[in-house]
Amino acid sequence: MKKSVAVLGLGKFGSSVARALTKGGAEVLAVDKNEDLVREIADEVTCTVCVDVSDKEMMNNIGLEGMDAVVIATAEHLDASVMALMIVKEIGVPYVLVKADGTLKGEILKRVGADEVVYPEEEMGARIANNLLGGSMTDLFDLSADTSIVKVPARKEWIIIVPSIELDDILDEILEEAKTLYPIDDVNVIAIEGNAGVDGAPDPTQPINEQDNLVLIGKKRDLARFRK
Repeated sequence: MKKSVAVLGLGKFGSSVARALTKGGAEVLAVDKNEDLVREIADEVTCTVCVDVSDKEMMNNIGLEGMDAVVIATAEHLDASVMALMIVKEIGVPYVLVKADGTLKGEILKRVGADEVVYPEEEMGARIANNLLGGSMTDLFDLSADTSIVKVPARKEWIIIVPSIELDDILDEILEEAKTLYPIDDVNVIAIEGNAGVDGAPDPTQPINEQDNLVLIGKKRDLARFRK
């Protein structure tokens, strides 16, 4: 069964989310008070409505009660985001994600009832900085405040020349490297990207090749070792 998601606010972030959700197979209701923005995306989503997202009477009549989730993307106007959030929560939408343009605003939205608050500009800025400073390591995404998934190219010392060397031995070496900096909680290899594509369940006996990239999951403090 397709998920139904309403996106409130069709600026760059909101319209991008709406398009991505549609491409991913969701039924998307796109909402904004700007007729030009609504018209621009009309052919790319399931349905569009031109209303003020802070108008309770109008919002109660656009079918939000049947939505699996709502994305509120009106970050530049905190009052509109708060009103929309209160209305959507009162309607009974089970999951509401709200965009914020600062941590203070984010905390307010959490207290009002947001299930999740995102900071796209801050997160993208931090990701770009990390990738620029990170040498060969690429940040893929954060799972939590202290846990990330990253991609690391195979190092010369990890490349298998003798078949008896296995992935488990490579992982042991990775852990030992991290231990030289600080106590390590855990780092795991969850995928290997090679010429044949991505292996999401690598065999521990699988050899590491020169062109491979290893996808690692672990604590950020442990993964920081691989930014060199």
